[in-house]
Amino acid sequence: MEGDVDSLRYNELVERALGRIRPIGMEPYLDLGSETRSGTRMNREYMDSISIEMRILHSKPASTAAKLFGRDLTAPIVASALCESRILKRLGPWTTPYLEQIAKGLAEAGSMMSTGDVQHDELARIVEQGAPVIHIVKPYADESRIHGHLESARSLGCVAIGMDIDAMYLEKAWDEVPGPAYLGYQSAEQIARYVKATPLPFVIKGVLSVQDATAARDLGAAAIVVSSHGGETIDFTTPVLELLPAIRKAVPEMTILVDSGFRRGSDAFKALALGADGVGLGTQLVVACAAAGSDGVRRMMHLLQEELERVMCLTGFQSVSAVEPSVLHLPR
Repeated sequence: MEGDVDSLRYNELVERALGRIRPIGMEPYLDLGSETRSGTRMNREYMDSISIEMRILHSKPASTAAKLFGRDLTAPIVASALCESRILKRLGPWTTPYLEQIAKGLAEAGSMMSTGDVQHDELARIVEQGAPVIHIVKPYADESRIHGHLESARSLGCVAIGMDIDAMYLEKAWDEVPGPAYLGYQSAEQIARYVKATPLPFVIKGVLSVQDATAARDLGAAAIVVSSHGGETIDFTTPVLELLPAIRKAVPEMTILVDSGFRRGSDAFKALALGADGVGLGTQLVVACAAAGSDGVRRMMHLLQEELERVMCLTGFQSVSAVEPSVLHLPR
């Protein structure tokens, strides 16, 4: 399987996944979003409307190497916070649980894993796969449960811990009722306590305004994820890349990751140029895992890393840190 997968191109890998996903009726779940899915659609349309100019003469070969939370990565393309996938669950049973396969593929590609609503033992097995792990905690109504996750992340050697604040008011996919009931509102005072309760860098995920970005900084967070939860917050959310430049300007000292709707290396390039330190993928990793387990994830990451490198070469940037916005043309 490994040699076969490593010869696949991007579209071939996706088609292999769809060949497994379509027969079980789960293809609609690759494109989620709240109510009318307008936020998902607008996010993709804005991303596609950003064009890239080429700067080839005097350019030199590029390196996508990056560092996040003190860890060296092959490229600043990482996993978004992953937990239960309805698609991968339906494709089971898995000999090795799918989150562990995703983590293994990411480790082999020199990338970073991020976990969502997983418990201590499952988190331990994910960490064992070898990729650095960011653990994103849900805003549980039971505060003691949150502190338990903070301790799990510390004791298991995660590189960062955080919370997806956009779940405080219950995110909602288009076909779901809001939930689950065990999530709840978190005050700024509570979040400040979580930040102080852990020695790990604290990440606030679900930031989609300058106001929340500066508030996260003032509460002591080390990093934020500019995100609309893949469109599962509310309808008509502002596209993440439209807000990213203003957020970067407002909190220049913070580590900024971005996710929601990223599919290609060129998408990641646009985010880096607009101020992101790292770009998170969710759906594309589900697709890759559906295609070929950990081998599919490794291949997907290599393809995206190669594409990012090629775009950097064709735009004249030798390093990730050098990528800047003058090469982009934004929509009016």
